[in-house]
Amino acid sequence: MDEDAIAKAHNEHLHRQLIRLGDMMGDGMHLEPDGKWIEREYRQILKALGYIKRKKPNTKLINEHMVRRVKEVKCQCGGELKQTRSGSKRASCKDCGNKYQLLK
Repeated sequence: MDEDAIAKAHNEHLHRQLIRLGDMMGDGMHLEPDGKWIEREYRQILKALGYIKRKKPNTKLINEHMVRRVKEVKCQCGGELKQTRSGSKRASCKDCGNKYQLLK
């Protein structure tokens, strides 16, 4: 089998799985207490097939907001906060290491 045939077979498998999960959702199984996995898997297959696009966070915008937030907010110990990594909405204290969620 060449690569195109393998990719086509894989896509056919994903489509069959998508239909099966859609039928389960139509029956209301995703609303049951242990049915949350159905929605998650359905969404993952939609992404794999390219029907919905993955959202990319705007790292530059997040970093700009975090620069302002770490200046506004101080740690409980009075220490200065620093963004944990680029694109992150969390900051940690330089002195005691406490972590804070600064943006939602």
